[in-house]
Amino acid sequence: MNSNGENRSIAEKDLNILRRLAGEYASLALSDGNLSIPERYRALNSLESGVRPPVLVFEEPWGEFDCEELKLKCTQPRCRALEGKLRMELFKCRHHRGDYALKPYAEAQVAVRDSGYGFTVRDARTIESQTGSSISSHRYTDLLADESSLEKFRMPSVELDESETQANVEFVSEVFNGLMRVRKAGIMLYMPTWDDIAMLRGAENCMIDLYDRPEYTHALVEKFTEIHLHRLTRYEELNVLETDPYYCHCTPACSRELPVKDMDRDRITARDVWCRSMAQVFSMVSPEVRDEFDLKYIKRIFDRCGLSYYGCCEPLHDQIPNLRKRFKNLRRISITPWADPDVAADEIGRDYVLSYKCNPAFVAGGHLDEEPARREVRRVILACNRNRTPFEFILKDISTVSGRPGALAEWVDMVNGEIDRYWKP
Repeated sequence: MNSNGENRSIAEKDLNILRRLAGEYASLALSDGNLSIPERYRALNSLESGVRPPVLVFEEPWGEFDCEELKLKCTQPRCRALEGKLRMELFKCRHHRGDYALKPYAEAQVAVRDSGYGFTVRDARTIESQTGSSISSHRYTDLLADESSLEKFRMPSVELDESETQANVEFVSEVFNGLMRVRKAGIMLYMPTWDDIAMLRGAENCMIDLYDRPEYTHALVEKFTEIHLHRLTRYEELNVLETDPYYCHCTPACSRELPVKDMDRDRITARDVWCRSMAQVFSMVSPEVRDEFDLKYIKRIFDRCGLSYYGCCEPLHDQIPNLRKRFKNLRRISITPWADPDVAADEIGRDYVLSYKCNPAFVAGGHLDEEPARREVRRVILACNRNRTPFEFILKDISTVSGRPGALAEWVDMVNGEIDRYWKP
């Protein structure tokens, strides 16, 4: 039994199911075609010219895919969790793989206990997802109404759970025995200060505070910055940072600059890893406000790390000069359908990867809405051709495909067709 009372031994039926799936996974992951993909990612992240833009799909609405190959058949919770992951990976590779790469080893996640910083988000979901997507509409209870809230913050206790980590290693090793090697998977650095604040304060209150209470807002951002830096230091002390990420929030992360290390043998610091941040709630603020209330704080975190990636769903085409000024190790910038890709590519030039997030509305009806989807992709290709900008196409935040996963394959084929027609190496 583990600390949660779960039996660590694998039932024979569950093990047989997992071994079959693991064998299929290993066959794909160790194939020559799969093993060649990460080198393309490394070339892209090294800003080499002539790298064909990767085409990738993430954050699918898995719950609305009524497919036999996705149905779980294991009984034990730990087995069902791994089974679900393997089935989704195999489904993606069979149906809408694009340029997705599987890791050539099995991962056993390092278990870390984090006490939190003194607050628990209170969230009333006003429109709940019905499709298996994590996308829902939220209404948050304000927990940061006044300055007295600052006294409630606590530095989190961050500790390695050695027993649970060892249980993960033993479990994955049994499933993949003789099929693939097993490697511990560490912690990816993701420091979303303004997502955290917005969930504790509410987005509208955050915007009002920027104008009415700038001193209080600075104090809040400072608190979160200190918490992020504290966690980063603890991850270094515990030696649990991830040095072989294939993806940093849905975008290729394999790089030549950052060494792949083994946490059981090597000392790992923030200089060896990526860090990602963004401020989605700042979609409507000026570059000056974003710089004052976010970038200058995130800089203190990014400066400790090897490479950095900024942005998510917020439009950043008019923010790039400040990103360039603040971040010396910036390598990737997220550009969304709500940004101007022409301005973005003009500003980025050849200095960063333009990570373009395509509009998921074009697959929401269960088929590809082809003409607007083609126009979107073509505009990005031409803008990046003009500036020799390294770029990629990512489809994510997919709330629905109306139960028809084939729309994702249609999107992948369309994008690759447009690249064939218009991209200039």
